[in-house]
Amino acid sequence: MSLTKNGRLGDHSFLHGFDTSQHGFNTEVLTPNNSSQPLLTGESSNIQSPDEKRILILANGSKTLYTPHKTKRSFKTITTKEHYQFGDYNFAINSRKSGCYTQILNTLVTQTLAMQSLYKRVLFMRFDLHQGSFTPNNKRITTMLKRLRKRLIHRYGNTKFGYVWVREECKTKKQHYHFVFMMDGDLVRYPSNIHDQVRKVWTDMGGTFHFANHHYIDNEAKLREAIKHGSYLAKTRSKGNRPDQTKDTGSSRLKIK
Repeated sequence: MSLTKNGRLGDHSFLHGFDTSQHGFNTEVLTPNNSSQPLLTGESSNIQSPDEKRILILANGSKTLYTPHKTKRSFKTITTKEHYQFGDYNFAINSRKSGCYTQILNTLVTQTLAMQSLYKRVLFMRFDLHQGSFTPNNKRITTMLKRLRKRLIHRYGNTKFGYVWVREECKTKKQHYHFVFMMDGDLVRYPSNIHDQVRKVWTDMGGTFHFANHHYIDNEAKLREAIKHGSYLAKTRSKGNRPDQTKDTGSSRLKIK
């Protein structure tokens, strides 16, 4: 079975939402605490699957109040199923307890398949980044990725990177980040080399690094293992605790060849 066969990939047009910047709204934030609010789309709630919740997301970045007919809206879906359907794939996921955001699952799968379309063997790594104090935005992650990219290109040449990250904040009131990071598995034979680079960059910025696990993906069984492991990023628990215009998640934007 080909991993890049046409017809498997479905419609990815909703990966990054639609442009609502002209109205002061960001559609890539997740607000689980708003799940009890009524839907404003005119849809009847009885048509939804009993194991899924649809959550209205409005992150107003302006002091101006907008009337309902002037605002664009987007929804994020939570699944509590044990599997996530993506085209012809039916991936096992870690949805226990809080469920998973399907938007993050979709991004995770798409970026992983995009890396597979580029490289016959993909190194798929999971790690966590903690920091000593709260910051209202994710600028530190942007800085970290720029510095890491520079170091990796210096060592490995102009290669592609795939990644997905999520921001979470628990009782400590300071956020941490979960990462999936992917590279050419034939180019990087030892994951510890990448771990050392990430640790160096992040600790120099005052944070701490924790390695979770890695996979080398070169067949469908290993792809399924990696997606199940990476689906931990999509859990709803601890997300949404951030300023309105701060994103809960970010990713590379690789296209499937």
